[in-house]
Amino acid sequence: MEGLTVRAGDTIVITATSILGKPAPTSCWSKGGKYFKPSDLVQIETTATSSTLSVKYASRKDSGDYIITASNPFVGEPAETKEFTEIVEHAAEPGMELDVELRRTLVVRAGCSIRLFVPIKGRPTPTVTWTKEGGPVPRAVIDSTESFTMLIIPESSRIDAGKYELTLENSAGKKSADIHVRVLDSPGPPLNLKPIKIDKESITLQWEMPLIDGGAKITNYIIEKRESTRKAFATVVTKCPTTSVRICDLGEGCEYYFRVSAENEYGIGEAVETSDPIRASQTPSSPESIIPTDITKNSISLVEIPVMGRPRPTVSWQKDGAALKLTQRTNVETTAATVIISISECTRADSGVYTMTGKNIVGSVTDSITLKV
Repeated sequence: MEGLTVRAGDTIVITATSILGKPAPTSCWSKGGKYFKPSDLVQIETTATSSTLSVKYASRKDSGDYIITASNPFVGEPAETKEFTEIVEHAAEPGMELDVELRRTLVVRAGCSIRLFVPIKGRPTPTVTWTKEGGPVPRAVIDSTESFTMLIIPESSRIDAGKYELTLENSAGKKSADIHVRVLDSPGPPLNLKPIKIDKESITLQWEMPLIDGGAKITNYIIEKRESTRKAFATVVTKCPTTSVRICDLGEGCEYYFRVSAENEYGIGEAVETSDPIRASQTPSSPESIIPTDITKNSISLVEIPVMGRPRPTVSWQKDGAALKLTQRTNVETTAATVIISISECTRADSGVYTMTGKNIVGSVTDSITLKV
């Protein structure tokens, strides 16, 4: 028999004729040492002088030598012949079939599994890639065959919501599809919690909405506080529809941690907490004036009116936008009531804008004076 070439997906049909003998021999088909038996995919039709083998849905694994062996009880050695069959795949672009639910938005309750089942096709069998928001899919179990791919996430939570991307690729082309998943859950933590105003009895906090809303509108925020010397948080605001709040009746000089949680119809979500304690204190106030005193021909002293604030502000100086360099001629002295800068043996190089900044943990103030020599 001559060699046979069959396209992948087609049916292999091999016929052996002139099977002769007395009594009529029995014949059987084999490949790689294994004999074929009739099944849903394999059919064997035998007459008195011929035998036909049919194998449906051929694939590359079906390539090889097909052997027919004929024998009867009165012949010592059975007769056999073989035919080499090659399965050739004709390229076909990848394809997929999303059901109605996946073409819209898949909605699941938190705690339930996410199951994305997609029938696929393509020749050769396409490579399957699943991603979420452009990255790997955490906690996912993925199973792919020639005819389908399936992604399962057991016990879903809010972090599993988002856009899933399925990509199929083979030598004939590439195809992608997006599947949107919505998980009904409590919200994620708010973002960028920080103080925006502090005084000796209150602190105003501000934050941004959570990145994940849990599949429902955020209707409320809950604010808690604890003193840095204590371990337990206490709820101070239970109803806050906006992303800022003023916390009053704080102890002057005391340090506090705060945390904020978002709430939707499915519950109260994870809280965000300030990383460092915040002290209730007075913001530095602007200096009343900077006045030159004790000016002589070759020297000048500048006296700074006290900068008020709690905790007491630190004072720094700049000249023309750069940090002031202290030398034997330029000296800064800080007292309980004033900050004095002295410049001796003045030259034209000492002319410029001198800027003083008072700063503590809750703010800063700045004022300047122009010196001409």
